[in-house]
Amino acid sequence: MRSVETVLGPVIAEDLGFILPHEHLLVDTYDVRRNSDGVLLELSTMCEELEFYRAAGGNTIVDQTIYGLHPDPQGLATISQATGVHIVAGTGFYHQQYYPEWLDQWSVSQIADRFTSHITKGFPGTDIKAGIMGELGTHHRGVKVNERKVLEAAALVQRETKTPIATHALFTEVGITQLDILESAGADLDKTLIGHCDTNRDVEYSRKLLRRGVWIGYDAIGQLDKQRDERRAKTIATLISEGWLGQILISTDIASRSRLQIHGGEGYKFLITKFLPLLRDAGVNENQIDTLTRKNPQRFLSGI
Repeated sequence: MRSVETVLGPVIAEDLGFILPHEHLLVDTYDVRRNSDGVLLELSTMCEELEFYRAAGGNTIVDQTIYGLHPDPQGLATISQATGVHIVAGTGFYHQQYYPEWLDQWSVSQIADRFTSHITKGFPGTDIKAGIMGELGTHHRGVKVNERKVLEAAALVQRETKTPIATHALFTEVGITQLDILESAGADLDKTLIGHCDTNRDVEYSRKLLRRGVWIGYDAIGQLDKQRDERRAKTIATLISEGWLGQILISTDIASRSRLQIHGGEGYKFLITKFLPLLRDAGVNENQIDTLTRKNPQRFLSGI
């Protein structure tokens, strides 16, 4: 089995164990949202949170905190070293609202060069390499010019490096537009994930994506402002019964203080302790849960 690049170096995919494929550990959205709930900067706090996750049976976190969200690869390495939890770091640009002004002047090839450098050489000033491009976002009502450039650049880089791509696609069917752009630019759909599909309650949207061979993320689990988790579980069970088990990834996309256990929330163990029982109640068996939480994300990250 192929290895996956983590913040402490390559790890054989099957050794990653139980994986949350879309999370945020060190993140700061205050610049745009002006809300302190989206400021997670304390390494000691995140170490404690990941200890709870590990104790519940978790092994790996994919941190999709990229430019615009104030990523800290060195901080992630410190947390991983302290907790024993594997962490995969993302590279990319979030979406237009979070873009720097200088991105307006950059070409697709310049953006691609940046991604390639982070993947093959390491983030600036470190030898820590990105293991995923994501979360690459767009506006939910359509794709802006710069957002298209970022997606096209990611597809180019993926063709050279085989690095997986993950997107941010809220509420509407904008994930289909993202997929059209990525596919036209040469992306490998076996290594491409359209994220936040569970923020659109119409299961037919998920089916439209699945029929085209891409991965889908039901990765806003626990976010009840978008959908109830009982409905998420039933929808996942329905898609599995239709034969789509091998293209679904599940996660909780934690990026706020209020969701941490230390602040009264459930933390990163939420999917294990609260959501997996809902899947079982919906008829998903243990082998299928193992595929959703281990085999699928291992396969997606390693490209096998």
